[in-house]
Amino acid sequence: MQKIPGLNDLRIFEAAGRLQNFRLAGQELSLTHSAVSHRIRSLEEQLGLELFERQNGVRLTDAGRELHAAVTLSLDQLGTAIDRISQHYRSPRQVVRIASLPAFAAYWLLPRLHDFYLAYPDISIQIQASVELAELGENGVDLALRFGTGKWANVNSHKLMVEYYYPVASADFITLHQPATEKDLPTLPLLVHANTTGAGSSWSAYFKALGLHAQQTLRSISFDDSNLVLQAAEHGHGIAFERHSHVSTRIKSGHLQRLFDSGLHSLSHYYLLSTKQGMSIPAVRCVHDWLISQAKEFTVQSAAELAQIQWLNTVNDPG
Repeated sequence: MQKIPGLNDLRIFEAAGRLQNFRLAGQELSLTHSAVSHRIRSLEEQLGLELFERQNGVRLTDAGRELHAAVTLSLDQLGTAIDRISQHYRSPRQVVRIASLPAFAAYWLLPRLHDFYLAYPDISIQIQASVELAELGENGVDLALRFGTGKWANVNSHKLMVEYYYPVASADFITLHQPATEKDLPTLPLLVHANTTGAGSSWSAYFKALGLHAQQTLRSISFDDSNLVLQAAEHGHGIAFERHSHVSTRIKSGHLQRLFDSGLHSLSHYYLLSTKQGMSIPAVRCVHDWLISQAKEFTVQSAAELAQIQWLNTVNDPG
């Protein structure tokens, strides 16, 4: 019996054959174009078959089309069997795994889990907190909370909540520096979140909207994670320009205070991602619907606070 290629290589081949494009397959699987090309070439050498024609792009050969149909059917059957078996033999306490950005998990999701467990004692939530884009179905991930424009391939995307940015600092910092207006900001220590460019809500975007021509300050501290930005702000190291969903609970608890009555609409928002296969599982559907209800409640509770802020930019709703 001929040795069967590895499952990972077959998944890469399935995506490449379905999309007829190595680059798009790489984007879907979070791989580089060269990695996809290398794995396909390795698969061809292992089978002794040419699976793709490589002239003016790529397309399946006759052998490739026949193998692709078999691989697609086999992967679908394997996924269905795993779901059926796991549902039949799993413990009464069902586990739903959620992939989320660390700061959103820490500051928005975790404070709400106590109420969830009171309402649904037979469902356990496991959180995979990472800045990497976890693929639904990989490592048992059932749902994903992502920050972006709502455009992800091969998944159902539900806008969970609109996001906003505004400056915050600790009470001790405000007492020490006593900033009076936004014009004071360029002279103060600023905490920079390096990954806000895609959201259109960086310090530079805020200064531009205010009409301030601020030079880059030597007193800034840059981070690549919101958790560190917020911790630095709470310790009085500077002013953070952060997301409403991250700072709302910290403001209510007194750890942070909002400065001034101005801010920016984010160009990116939070979305809840699911698959048709995952939503066929009652526990996953239950958690999905609960997250949506929590987001709606949070939006209603935030309305009065956000109405006090002057939003300096207008954006088109991505839907």
